[in-house]
Amino acid sequence: MRLRPPDWPLPRPDAIHHIVEDFLTDWTAPNAHILPLRRFLENCLSTDLRNFFAESCFLFAFTHQKLPPFCQQGYMRMQGLVGSQELQHHAVQAGLLQDYT
Repeated sequence: MRLRPPDWPLPRPDAIHHIVEDFLTDWTAPNAHILPLRRFLENCLSTDLRNFFAESCFLFAFTHQKLPPFCQQGYMRMQGLVGSQELQHHAVQAGLLQDYT
C-alpha cells in the first residue's frame, strides 16, 4: 500500500464480514463468532471447512469427486479424528453418524 499513489482507490470488495468488537466480546462463542466467520470463509472459498470423522471422510471419498479440505489434509494422510466409544455415542445421538452396531 505504501507504494501506491496517494489518490489510488481501494478496490471494491466482493463480500464483507462484520463482527461485534468490544472488550466484553467472547471470541470463542461458537454461534456468535465462529460459525458466522466459518460460513463467510466457506462462501468466499467455495468449500466446506468443517471437521469430519474418519467414517464421514471415507464416505466422501467414495461418493464425491472433491473432498473437503479437512479430509484431504487429515484423513487421506492417515490423520483423521481419533474416536472413542464416548465420542462415537455422542456423534450418533447428535445425528452426525449412523449407528452400525
